Amino acid sequence: MRFINDLAAATSLLGGSFVAMGNQVGEYYQVAYTVVDPDGKTLRRELAPLEAIKDHNPKFLLTMDHTPLTLHNGIKQLNVLDWLLS
Repeated sequence: MRFINDLAAATSLLGGSFVAMGNQVGEYYQVAYTVVDPDGKTLRRELAPLEAIKDHNPKFLLTMDHTPLTLHNGIKQLNVLDWLLS
């Protein structure tokens, strides 16, 4: 039951993004059109909900930005089209 409670709390933290579950393992996804801006505020804003989740399940930031696979403190930033086709 704790797992379900953790996922419910994480879902409320993520707001408009989503949590995927399979075989009792959750994955967290934050989605943004772009996180590229001169001062980095957008990237920090989009990473904050994922960073607030303290479990060790996989966390992803999906964007339309064309960047190579990037890690932000263990959070994988991926191009959403590449993710969909993988």
